Amino acid sequence: MESIIADIVKIIKSENNVIAREKALMCYFFDLIRELMTAALEEVDAGLVEETKKQGYQIEKKNKRSVVTAFGEISYWRRRYVCPGKKAQYPLDKLMGYDKYKRYSVLAVKDVLQVSAVATYRNTALAVNTLSCFKISHSQVGKLIVQAGKQIKAQQQSEERYDGITQKKKVPVLYLEGDGVVIKGTKKRLEFHRYQVCEDIINLSKTRRKRVQAKEFVSLSRLDALQEIKAYLANAYDLSDTLIISNADGGAGYAKKDFDEIVGYCRQHEHFLDVFHLNKKIKDRLGFMPAMQSKLISAVEFKYDRHLTDVILDTIESNLVDELNTPENHENLRRLRSYLHRRWVDIKPFKMRHLSVIKAIGCCESNHRKYTYRVKGQGKYWSEDGAEGILRVLTCIKNNELEYWLSSEFAGGQLDIGDQEDLKGAVRASLRKTHGVHLGIHHGAIESLTAGHSYLDDFSRKINQINI
Repeated sequence: MESIIADIVKIIKSENNVIAREKALMCYFFDLIRELMTAALEEVDAGLVEETKKQGYQIEKKNKRSVVTAFGEISYWRRRYVCPGKKAQYPLDKLMGYDKYKRYSVLAVKDVLQVSAVATYRNTALAVNTLSCFKISHSQVGKLIVQAGKQIKAQQQSEERYDGITQKKKVPVLYLEGDGVVIKGTKKRLEFHRYQVCEDIINLSKTRRKRVQAKEFVSLSRLDALQEIKAYLANAYDLSDTLIISNADGGAGYAKKDFDEIVGYCRQHEHFLDVFHLNKKIKDRLGFMPAMQSKLISAVEFKYDRHLTDVILDTIESNLVDELNTPENHENLRRLRSYLHRRWVDIKPFKMRHLSVIKAIGCCESNHRKYTYRVKGQGKYWSEDGAEGILRVLTCIKNNELEYWLSSEFAGGQLDIGDQEDLKGAVRASLRKTHGVHLGIHHGAIESLTAGHSYLDDFSRKINQINI
């Protein structure tokens, strides 16, 4: 402890520039942390020998490995074990969650993904390189997103993901909405499909209500999104006494029959055609006669009078004379009439259905913003793997599940470290010990802007070991 403080004091006194002083201190602390971590990992690896040998394994050799963690890159030696008829393993890597062939630790990946959810790849790399103690390139950020997306997708679609549920929830009402969003692809136009489930409404006051969001499901494949939400509802809920209220724009894959397939058996299912899309359809089709738009909207949405609706449509058709008498206008009117007749049951207003719950649908479009702000605009073009990866990451963040899905496959390798106060006490106690080996003050440093191993990285590590 005394030698560490002496080194810190020496660094403070040796630097006059405030920025250079803080940089030197930061390098010293990071080097010290990496040194301690390396020693700790090798000690843990030695402690696993007896337990691993009891399982029939024998030590084959010791290999060196480098891993980029949230506190920088560490290199350590660990034992490789073999056993006849079994796969060779590194118990230390399994314990720490350092996956094979992956350079970054789970926490480092999680930190990068959280930044990438609100920033481009280049800005993510800039933020990580500036604020963390390891370097990453924008291309490596993209690779991490693709890898994480594939891992999360595989786990979310696995048959074992709901094995831990012992009792299904019973709720009086579920609000279900879905919609698709088109984005630009590098080879073709892409479309992602998004479904959201809301369990209930909390009355905060007479004028304020809060939706209790249960889950969101997003994927480039509508079939994948459908299967995931169907599995969730079937395994998490008992819908035998539940009212399902669904809402969508009525497009391909978002009609009432599609939501019937998602829901399955329930007490009652009420489907609504989204009002925003209904108004947009009427205004788009009647663009040649703006004066009749509000009248038709009033007849359809507020009065819900089919006879009055047909009268207004007939009136519009009779006014298609002179310059309005074009094949395009006739076709728009024909399509609008067919659209309203096909979806008349779904258009019925909420207040006319006499449901025992309050209206809490119609927010699906606005909730797209979490995704569209990230994947649309600013000249963004996506590969299928890149789009699927970032969408899965955004969904996990929205559902507060990113940490769970990234670390779930390593659940068996968790250590019980006690509460925060016990951990702080252990740190203070360890710092009181006198370290037998100390490398001195590290002033030399070379920063490489390249990701992965390179000659600059190796040269930088050698320079950092020079004692001044």
